[in-house]
Amino acid sequence: MKKTIVCLAALLLLLSLTACRKTEERSYNLYYLRSSDTVLFGEADAIVAPVKRQISGQSAGLTYLMQLYFEGPTEEGFHSPFPQGTRLIHAQLEDNLLVLEVTAQFSQLENIRLTLAGACLAATCHELTGAETVQVICGEETYHFNRSDYTFLDVIDTQSGKDTQ
Repeated sequence: MKKTIVCLAALLLLLSLTACRKTEERSYNLYYLRSSDTVLFGEADAIVAPVKRQISGQSAGLTYLMQLYFEGPTEEGFHSPFPQGTRLIHAQLEDNLLVLEVTAQFSQLENIRLTLAGACLAATCHELTGAETVQVICGEETYHFNRSDYTFLDVIDTQSGKDTQ
């Protein structure tokens, strides 16, 4: 009887500790394209704009965050710069370089669509990891996007790298 009471007390203590554990929530800016009807072409209304996402707990790992990013925005007035079906296969951070392997749909991007997707990707990856360069591997093709190649005057202070919104 004493063993049963001790086991129950230990179980209750264990359950109360796990129930009281507070999940840490963090806010991230993920960069997407504004829908054309919301673009006013002013600095504060740039076509590439941040969408705040609250991510909680242990699910905030790099692979999860990038998979979430490629799923696209859930907010009205924004859309993903990537072709439908673009998904992350693998993500790896190596010093100041973030290497992403993505599905074949990414290779459909060209010209201004590729430039805008690169701007969104560079800003998002810098926000999530601090990486200055993103290397995207898509089948036999490799793309490089450097954060410094894009000007984000409306949302990023280029001296500190901090979000100004």
